[in-house]
Amino acid sequence: MTVRETVDSVVKVLGPYIGETMARSATEAHCQKLGMNGGASVGPEQLESLLGKLGNGLNIFLGRERSKAAIGEVRAALDARAGEL
Repeated sequence: MTVRETVDSVVKVLGPYIGETMARSATEAHCQKLGMNGGASVGPEQLESLLGKLGNGLNIFLGRERSKAAIGEVRAALDARAGEL
C-alpha cells in the first residue's frame, strides 16, 4: 500500500472522531516526519510507527480507551484495504 492510500484510509476512519481536516493534516505531518512520502510503499515498521504517533496524539483528544479503539479501527481498515490490493 502506498503512503497516499494509507493516509486516505486513516482519514476515512479518524475523520468522524476529530474531523477530516485535522485527521488528514496530522496523518500527513506524521508521515513526513517518518520519511514517508507520496507514492512510496509503506512497510510494516513504518505503519506501526505512524499508528503509534497517531495514537499518542489521539489520547489528548479522545482519552486512552477511545484512542485505542480508534487505532484498532484504523488497523482493521488498513488490513481490509491491503487485502483488496
